[in-house]
Amino acid sequence: MEHLNKSQIILLTLFVSFVASMATGIVVVTLMQQSPEPVTQTLTRVVERTIEKITPGPSVVVEKEAKTVIVKDEDLIVDAIERNIKSVITFKTTIGEGGTLSAGIGTIVSPDGLVITDRWNLGLGELYTTIGGVQYMLEVISNDKGNSLGLGRLVPVSATTTPTFIAVTLGGTGALKLGQTTIVIGGRDGKTISTGIIMSLDTHTVVDKETKVETKVLDNVGVSTRFASVSNGAPIINLKGEVIAFLSIDESVSSQSGVPSVEAQKLIDTAVKADSTRKI
Repeated sequence: MEHLNKSQIILLTLFVSFVASMATGIVVVTLMQQSPEPVTQTLTRVVERTIEKITPGPSVVVEKEAKTVIVKDEDLIVDAIERNIKSVITFKTTIGEGGTLSAGIGTIVSPDGLVITDRWNLGLGELYTTIGGVQYMLEVISNDKGNSLGLGRLVPVSATTTPTFIAVTLGGTGALKLGQTTIVIGGRDGKTISTGIIMSLDTHTVVDKETKVETKVLDNVGVSTRFASVSNGAPIINLKGEVIAFLSIDESVSSQSGVPSVEAQKLIDTAVKADSTRKI
């Protein structure tokens, strides 16, 4: 031993430990084989429990809770404006010798160019608008005195191609509540944004003669913001981006009302049905 260097002593120690471990294992196995069954079972249980403590259990994946997304009214307003602003147009009409006059607002309600506007605008003369550098004339389809709204179709003055327009979505009025936020796109440029609330919902009751069932009919959606005649015909929009009514303004008697979209839908349905009949 005294002639061994440090490295040799370490190797010898490791070898002796290995041999001792092997011998111990052989002795333990031999003793377990010779031991009574109760002792063997007890030792086995001890070993199993020791392994369970050392070996980690199955992994548990904890899913993160879904994040709550808070949508602000401001975001809804911005989205509603983006959805509708390209469908709002301004009308002009000629007066005198080469003069022009602002003639209210129109709202495109179909891809083929059907436009809803206040019927009063149709009485100002031939209405024109410019979209994407192309000038269009409004061909009047419905100007019934029994309605507050009128319907027309955009016809290109000089272009030979048939354009496709971006139409708004008309919303139902049955779920409207006082205090709901409204958006109006109007003004002289057709891009002026105004917000307010629904401050009145004027209705009348209709009774069916046979069933005696009463039905409430909405006549007017009153909004809190006042508008000038340049916004006559402008759409009133809810936070879903749906057009629920159209402004009808008469400055001569200082009146303003919101004509429910149901009247516009009736005009559109009648026009579509008439087109289908002519094609047949």
